[in-house]
Amino acid sequence: MRIACFARLSACAILLALLTACAPSSYAVRNPAPSGLIFDGTAQATTTTLNVVDSRTGNDRVFSSGVLPAALTVDGAPVEAYAYLTRNLQAELASRGVDTEVKNATGVLPQLDLKSFRMQNHRTNAYSPFVTFTFLSGDLVTDEGAHRLGVFVKRGKVPVWSFNEVIEPTLNEPLSLAIKELAAKIAGRLYGARSSDAEVDRLAAKLSTRGDNSYLDVYALGFTNNPKAIATVQALTKDPDEYVRIAAISSLGTLGASDQLPLLESIYRDGNMWQDRAMALKAIGDLDTAEARAFLSEQLAGLKAAPASNETNWTLQVIGLYQ
Repeated sequence: MRIACFARLSACAILLALLTACAPSSYAVRNPAPSGLIFDGTAQATTTTLNVVDSRTGNDRVFSSGVLPAALTVDGAPVEAYAYLTRNLQAELASRGVDTEVKNATGVLPQLDLKSFRMQNHRTNAYSPFVTFTFLSGDLVTDEGAHRLGVFVKRGKVPVWSFNEVIEPTLNEPLSLAIKELAAKIAGRLYGARSSDAEVDRLAAKLSTRGDNSYLDVYALGFTNNPKAIATVQALTKDPDEYVRIAAISSLGTLGASDQLPLLESIYRDGNMWQDRAMALKAIGDLDTAEARAFLSEQLAGLKAAPASNETNWTLQVIGLYQ
């Protein structure tokens, strides 16, 4: 018995050594560059205030976690999630023509009750991708009540020469996308803000010539809040490029494409890849219709009864953004 236990411990130690080989103990991330994609005709007459309250509890207060311990720093100091979010949220809103001061002003509406903002990493072995899951959620509270906003971004990269190769694709990009998606949802919900049809056409035209970062243009289509973008992103939900595809699935939710619920349900049920299925659940949560909520509740019950696994745990965390 002792020999078997020792063998298991030794195997675990070897696996951990392989996973963490050459991995630094911390990564320096940057503040996202604001998009500058102006909303057209934002329904906002004067400067407003968005009160952001840090309502995170328990594990949601841990910004960076996962298989590989990795502290995150920005501007030479550890990332403080609340400050990072509010600072960059205001910069993104301003760049899009939304004159809103993001601050902590208790009792002032509109208010964002921040529930979660964190990054979780995973790696199976030394030859597999370093993967990050970025989770962000909060209740946007107005005189009409509370509305849950959720964001989920999945990215991965196999480090070839150095672990520094993962910083841009798996840390900086998802943080930037999370801030931009939250800003788009807040501006749309509070002010009916959307980009022009011409901006949608410009972004769609860019996709006719594919590049390594085309998936960022697909996300940007979602961030327009313009229903004209739905047809383009719907057609990309079966794209062979993984990141274009999951960006399109995510964007159907960001755009509030409630008529696409049957498609999203079919992607969840029939998708071959976990990230497609998880992103479909995220998009369904974004729709926030009675039918969408019922579907999430049904899946939540089934997952709670399912055998424990990484994918089950990650999927429960995605649904948890909307609970």
